[in-house]
Formats: sequence, C-alpha cells, structure tokens
Amino acid sequence: MRIVDNCLITDNEQLASEIYKILSSCYLKSPWSIQQILSDIEIPENLYFLAYDDKNLLIGFMATQAIIDEMEITNIAVLPNYRRQGVAQSLFNQVSEFCGTLFLEVREGNKAAQKLYEKFGFVEFNRRKHYYTNPMEDALLFKKEQNS
Repeated sequence: MRIVDNCLITDNEQLASEIYKILSSCYLKSPWSIQQILSDIEIPENLYFLAYDDKNLLIGFMATQAIIDEMEITNIAVLPNYRRQGVAQSLFNQVSEFCGTLFLEVREGNKAAQKLYEKFGFVEFNRRKHYYTNPMEDALLFKKEQNS
C-alpha cells in the first residue's frame, strides 16, 4: 500500500469519480456527489490523502481542510474489503505531524468509526442535534490536540 496526496494527481475528475465509488460502497448512498467532491478537491486549503493498493487501485482516502492551527478531517473512507488492514492507520499517520487541533464529526450510530477515532486519541466534545438525514441522527464532534 502507498499513500500520496492529491497534489500529485493531474486528473481531478477521475479522482473525484474514484472517491465517489468508495463513498458509494461505504454508505447506502454517497453523502457527496461527484461535483461536490471535485469542487472540494479544487479548494487550495484542502488536502486529500489517497491510499492505493499494489495494483494502483484507490482503496481509501482522507479529506482534510487546514486553516492555521486547526485541521478538520472532512471525510475518511476505506473500501469494505480493505478494512482492518491498517489503511485507516496509514491515513491518520499522514496528519500526525500537524501541530494544532484536529477535528472531525461522525454519525452517532457509527460506533465502529467512533472506536477507531478514540483509538487515535480523539475525544468527543460536542453534539449537533439532528445533523444527519436518512436516517435522522446526531453528529458527534471529536477533537484531538497535537502539540509537537
């Protein structure tokens, strides 16, 4: 497995399509459209970390947005067949050198993701009532202070 960032990718439309396929395999319906993904990729403050297998298949990604000393992980997903193989660990390692506060949010019902985030040192600090739809669910906000 190798991790690269989207600065090395020349075809953002193809990348957006591949990310959409990952999101569609992880959720009943992708929470982001291809156009939303493409628009997000093209924002200069946003950085995507991309995990590829040895056959150059995109198997996971992490989308981030950094502003000064805060970074939000806006999305992270790994293809179901590649879970529990260290892909998420490798993606989280990409932000381990960031000095400041990391933020992310997760559906209240996504217990597996919550356990994963806690494993990486994130703590729940707030809740957004009825944030998600289909089904209606609260968003739990997590953060992690990193000082190097």
